[in-house]
Amino acid sequence: MKLKVSLSKIIEKNLLLSVLLLVFLYDVFVKYLGFFDELIALISFFIIIYFIFLKKKVKLYRKEYYIVFFLTSVLFIGLVSNFTSYFNNNLTPSVAIFADSIVFFKAFVAYFAVRLLSNVYNSENVLLSLSKYSERIFLLLLLFIIADFIFKIYPREYRFGLRSIELFFQHTSRYAFTFSFIFLVLLPSHFNKKKGFLLFVLLAGMLSLRVKYLGFVVVTILIIFYGKKLFKISKFYFLAFTVSLGLILAWFFWDWLAMYFTFTKLDNTAWSRAVILYYSFIIGNDYFPIGTGFGTYASYYSGLYYSWVYDLYGISNVYGIKRTHWKFVSDQYWPMVLGQFGYFGLMGMLLVIYNYFSLFMGHIKFTTNRTKYFRFISIVLGLMLLLIDSTTDAIFTQQRAVVMFIYFALIINTTMNKNENTTDKQIS
Repeated sequence: MKLKVSLSKIIEKNLLLSVLLLVFLYDVFVKYLGFFDELIALISFFIIIYFIFLKKKVKLYRKEYYIVFFLTSVLFIGLVSNFTSYFNNNLTPSVAIFADSIVFFKAFVAYFAVRLLSNVYNSENVLLSLSKYSERIFLLLLLFIIADFIFKIYPREYRFGLRSIELFFQHTSRYAFTFSFIFLVLLPSHFNKKKGFLLFVLLAGMLSLRVKYLGFVVVTILIIFYGKKLFKISKFYFLAFTVSLGLILAWFFWDWLAMYFTFTKLDNTAWSRAVILYYSFIIGNDYFPIGTGFGTYASYYSGLYYSWVYDLYGISNVYGIKRTHWKFVSDQYWPMVLGQFGYFGLMGMLLVIYNYFSLFMGHIKFTTNRTKYFRFISIVLGLMLLLIDSTTDAIFTQQRAVVMFIYFALIINTTMNKNENTTDKQIS
């Protein structure tokens, strides 16, 4: 019994520490924490292997089995693509394939490890501690913001004629994510009695002057105040509403977004994001339906182990994609999915997201407890946050996604009464 209790506490403390490090200190100590999320992924992988081959009893929601199936399909598609490219004399180093696969799946692997361990520790304890520390850290960050306004300590950038705030985070998008995460974690416990505090958190994030953050705030307001009506409609129409809202926001901010998606010629004046997006469709068509494989296009390791794809399509002279300066190669997510895994892989990942939405919304419809209701609202908003950011950022392959999916898993772990059928599937 003592061993079980101590193991539970160890897991709870490590989960809490991992989330806090990845959200609040990752950018400060990136030199030391740069591969911490990949380490979490590797540990998570071994946990999953343990449950599959030694426990031989995995209990998940039906939707989660669908997610596993589609993720496994994308893995298979990627490896087949690499194998096919190899026989066409287009070699991708094995280390690039291996490393890229870890980066691509790390958030999802972390999610399932946290889910499978749910009976070993108490997710409620982790969530309560996370809420407590997030509130305290917000107050501390507020002091940093005030100090930065007075003494101009940290670098800023001009956006819309104003100077944005980013503090010690590497980019305004990371600053915005931090306040988004604080808001989501505090939402279930603060909505009833501390709405003003939640609003203050959102306003602090607005200092980033990020258009995507503004989009998140708009979606948050709609879901919180009109969610009950929206969730009564079918999942298909809800997703159609979400897509329509995204298109409206895109139209409204098109003058700003245009620079991300348009270019005139392939030279130093071309914007790397626009080039990456444009050629993802060409590659998806040329290598229909399975793409070029892991570590070949728009991913970090396709730049580090410079991919044959960039030379083949003549885009290796574009600033941000060059051999000597490729740091902007991995700035987007969906073009990477289309280029590396083709239209089949793209469909697979869209179905992964759809099933997560379906899983979360299914719980919302059957929840009568107000705190639990807002917990599920928070993870729906969290998934929307990732989708909004993924339009111009490879967030699903970053430490921010690992944090969000750990949070998703902790919330799902708290569901005592299953709202949809579960199965105890024997895997051998």
